[in-house]
Amino acid sequence: MGKNKAVTIMLSMLVAIGLIGAAGYYGFKQFSPKTEASEPTAEELDKLMVETNEMTTNLADQSYVKIQFKIQADNEDAKHELEKRLFQVNNLIIYEISNKKTEELSGQEGLISLENKLKSEINKVMQDGKVVRVYTTQKIIQ
Repeated sequence: MGKNKAVTIMLSMLVAIGLIGAAGYYGFKQFSPKTEASEPTAEELDKLMVETNEMTTNLADQSYVKIQFKIQADNEDAKHELEKRLFQVNNLIIYEISNKKTEELSGQEGLISLENKLKSEINKVMQDGKVVRVYTTQKIIQ
């Protein structure tokens, strides 16, 4: 009778340890911070991109810039909204660029700053999603 009791206790402990381990693993997976999703494929990106018209506008220092952007939405509803709001997006772009001087748009830092500012301003008018990133696809300053 002593052997059966010892085997029963040992099996109960093994089952309890297994259940505690499974619960710990589930809790870790459930509540751990989510990692960043991998980069979307070219096909996925194409479904989320909106291209602005090529724009030519004056800068604050009397130079002018010819510039064009591609805007990445976070979902297809946001893409459709961006397409409908393209006139507002163009307006925001002109407002932002017309206050810049040539030096502010020169170099990588200037473009990154402009892209981030445009992303922020466009997101303020969005209702069905948000802008993930703004890409400068063309820029000529004279």
